[in-house]
Amino acid sequence: MTAPTPTTEPASLLAGDTAKWLITLADYSAADGWALSYTLANAANRITFSASASGSDFLVNVSAATTATWAAGSYSWRSQVSKSGEVFTVAT
Repeated sequence: MTAPTPTTEPASLLAGDTAKWLITLADYSAADGWALSYTLANAANRITFSASASGSDFLVNVSAATTATWAAGSYSWRSQVSKSGEVFTVAT
């Protein structure tokens, strides 16, 4: 049985766990060509990853093997959409 996919960003991410969620952005549809990316940053590290289109929504799916390489610590984060040279922060 497959675990359900959350529909919001998690409150925290643990290195070595799969990071997976589905996001709906009514004003920025993946079907209209928008791309969604995430940046996690602190004084020592910067981590970036992208979501893939899932119909009109965006699916984040970062493998456990990838997150296992992330350095532990507190990070600020933001998500941004982009299309045709325009970039907008949609959440922090």
